[in-house]
Amino acid sequence: MAYRFLLEVPEALAAEGNIAVNEAGDAQVVVVRNSHSRNADEPYMDLTVAAHSLRVIYTLGDWYRELGSTPPDIGIVLHSGDRIRLGQRDAGAIVAAIRRDQPWVERTIPKIGDHEVDTFTRPNQEAGVSAMKTSPTVSTSTLERDWSTLAAVQEPDGSRRVAIRELNHIALFIADLAKAERFYIGFLGMDLVGRGRRAGTGGYEAVELDYRWDEAARAGREADVSFLRNGPLVLALHRVGRGARLDRGVLDHISIRVDAVTFTAIKGQVLMQSMELIASAETAFAFRDPLGITWELTLQSLPDFM
Repeated sequence: MAYRFLLEVPEALAAEGNIAVNEAGDAQVVVVRNSHSRNADEPYMDLTVAAHSLRVIYTLGDWYRELGSTPPDIGIVLHSGDRIRLGQRDAGAIVAAIRRDQPWVERTIPKIGDHEVDTFTRPNQEAGVSAMKTSPTVSTSTLERDWSTLAAVQEPDGSRRVAIRELNHIALFIADLAKAERFYIGFLGMDLVGRGRRAGTGGYEAVELDYRWDEAARAGREADVSFLRNGPLVLALHRVGRGARLDRGVLDHISIRVDAVTFTAIKGQVLMQSMELIASAETAFAFRDPLGITWELTLQSLPDFM
């Protein structure tokens, strides 16, 4: 994307700021990190915004005005280090400042939307994320809550003979188990809780505590399953061998609900690492990871909507 700048927002408004950026239609938050320009008593976040055009300045202005008569200090930090507080200048002046700050964009990169006037029409942000395909009997706002809290729209006939207490784990077939472990531990912040090796009885036996992938590969004693956990999500990664053919059609996707900081950070990593972004909306997005697994992340409901 052509233009880049930092959006400096209070930590409590990071998710709303991300939504305001997405409303432009041609802008994304690609990196999120703690702001270093504030002291510890002021928890702020720096959202790195990448945009094809500068219509995002207008959506940010609309959002800022919706915060009320005494909005918090929210600013745009340019490449030069200059900081422009939203509300101190109109959108046209901020657009001009960004263009002066990044003249190489004007000279070298074709821009989308230059032929349009400044009375932008908000684009439709609805995406084909499967969790957002609503039932005619349930409203969209209701579906954005935790599924476990929803009232049933259809119940089984007679008495309930099956009582499911909790999700045990999600099993995934993996060609390279060591690579899969490293990816999910690093990308999703998961803990390794155990590894197993197929036993002669048909079950699994725990591997040795000093297990090393390189030594196990040389000895022909690689682990056959790894269990990873982060909160309620447990993955059982089953090794099928590096030469095995994996069919994507067996598992459509895994859907998890996360907080605002995680939502923005993971989405930024997906974009920065050029993973396949399948669908994107204000409160949900879906992507395919390097191991071929499709993930859907939905934003944890805000208190105002509960």
